[in-house]
Amino acid sequence: MPTPSFDTWTIIFLIAAVQGVFVAAVLLRWKRGDRLANWILAALLLLFSFTLVEYVLYWTGYIYRYIHIANLSAQFPFLFGPLAYGYLRTIFSGATWRRADVWHLLPFALAVVLFLPWLTLGAEAKIQIMQQQTHFPVSPNVQQLLTWSRIAHLIGYAALNAWYIRRQPRVGATARWALLFNGCYTGFLLAYASYYILIRFPFFNLAWDYHISAAMTVFIYLIAYAGYAQPAVFEGFAWSEPAAPVKYRNSGLTPEASRSMLQKMNDLMEKERLYRDPELSLEALANRLNASKHHVSQIINEHIGASFFEYINQLRIEEAKQLLADHPRSDLHVIEAAYAVGFNNKVSFNTAFKKSTGMTPTEYRRNHGRTDNTLEQPGAVGEH
Repeated sequence: MPTPSFDTWTIIFLIAAVQGVFVAAVLLRWKRGDRLANWILAALLLLFSFTLVEYVLYWTGYIYRYIHIANLSAQFPFLFGPLAYGYLRTIFSGATWRRADVWHLLPFALAVVLFLPWLTLGAEAKIQIMQQQTHFPVSPNVQQLLTWSRIAHLIGYAALNAWYIRRQPRVGATARWALLFNGCYTGFLLAYASYYILIRFPFFNLAWDYHISAAMTVFIYLIAYAGYAQPAVFEGFAWSEPAAPVKYRNSGLTPEASRSMLQKMNDLMEKERLYRDPELSLEALANRLNASKHHVSQIINEHIGASFFEYINQLRIEEAKQLLADHPRSDLHVIEAAYAVGFNNKVSFNTAFKKSTGMTPTEYRRNHGRTDNTLEQPGAVGEH
C-alpha cells in the first residue's frame, strides 16, 4: 500500500468539500426563501462534497484505510441532472416533488443494481482489487455501459435545463442565476466527459483527472455564494443589492428635503410605475431621484416604514390585486399578472402576495374578482 500523503491540490479539494458540507447544513436550516430549492442545492452540495472526499482519499492513498468509500460516488452523476432540473423548476414555477418525478431517479437505481457486485464485497476483496491482484467484479462491458450512460445522462439534462430556461421569462436575477447555474453544471459535464475521452489517448496522464474535482469545487463555491445571498437569489432579487441601512445617524437630510424627495418618488411610482421594472434596484431609483442610495433608503424607512424591496413589493401587490379583480382567468393568468407588475417568478410573487393579503393569488381572485366560464381547477398551471 502507498504511504498516505497530501499535496497542495488535494488539500484545496478537501477544504472545498468541508465547506460544501457546511453550506449544505446552512441551507437545510435556512427558513427564508424557498425551502425545497434550498434542500435541492444542499443535496447537490453533499453529493459533490462526498465525491471530492472520495477522490482525495484515492489520490492521497488513504482510500485503503476507508476502502468501503471507494467507488461509492461512481453513480452520483445520474443524480446531478435530475437535481439540477428539479431546482430550476422550483425557482421558476414553485414546482413541488411529484410522484412522476421518481422516473428521473430510475437510471441511478439501475446503475446501483449493476454495480452491486462491487458494493457488496468485503474490505479485503476490495483492497486486492484496488492493488490489481484480482479482477473487478463488474464486467468491462457493463463498466463501459455505465460510463457512457453517465455522460449521456449529464448531456441530456444539460440540454433539458437549457431548453427549460429558454422557455421561461428572461427577466431579472432569476433568469441570470439560472443561466449561470446551468453553465456551471455544463462545465462539470465537459470536465467529466473529457476525462473519459482523453484517457483513451497515449499522451493522457491519469493525474489530470484533477480538472473534474476543480469543476466540482467551482460549483460548490458558486452555490456557497448563492447560499449566503439566499434571500436575494431565491426571491428573485439581484444578489449584489446591498441591504438598506436601518438607522440614519448624521445623514444630513433635512425634513423639507425628505418630504420633497418622497413626493417625487411617489410621482415616479404613480405616473411611470417604475416598480414594474424587474431590474429596479435601490441604486437605479436613487439615480432617478438624483439622490444617494442612503437618503432614498432613509425616506422609505422613515416615511413608509418598510425596506426598499418591501416598498416595491407593496406597490406590485396592489396593482396585481387590481388586475386579478378586474380580469377573469381566461383573460389573464396569475403568472401573467405577476410578470406584468414586475415580479421575476411565481415563487417570489406568491410569497409576497400571501404575506400582504393572507391568501394566495387564486384565492384572492375567487373572493374579489370577476368570473367567467373557465373552470379554475386547483393545481392549474400558474394559479398557485
